[in-house]
Amino acid sequence: MSDEAPLSVDAAVEGDVARVTLRGELDLDRAGALAEELSSLAGRGASSVVVDVSGLNFIDSSGLRALLSAREQLESAGATLRLAQLSPAVDRVLEMTGTRSLLVPD
Repeated sequence: MSDEAPLSVDAAVEGDVARVTLRGELDLDRAGALAEELSSLAGRGASSVVVDVSGLNFIDSSGLRALLSAREQLESAGATLRLAQLSPAVDRVLEMTGTRSLLVPD
C-alpha cells in the first residue's frame, strides 16, 4: 500500500448544487467519513448533490453502503443525491446489487 490516501474527494457548492468528484478507492477505510461529508452538504445549502464517480477504480460493499446512507440522509433533509459519470467499477457494483435505480435516476 502506498502512502497516498486511497480516496480523493473534491467538493464544491454553487448555489443549491453540490458537485463532488471521487477518485481512487472507496472502501471500508473511507466509507464512513465520505457518508458524513456527503450528508453535510445539505447543511451547506445544497438541495442537489451530484457525485462524479468516473475516477473510482474500486468500490466495495461498505463504499456502496456509504453512498446509499448519504442518499437517505440527504433525502431526509430535503436534498437529492445522484451519481454521474459511472466508472466501470461502480457500474459493475450497481448492476450486481440492483441499486442503480436508487443512485442513477433515469
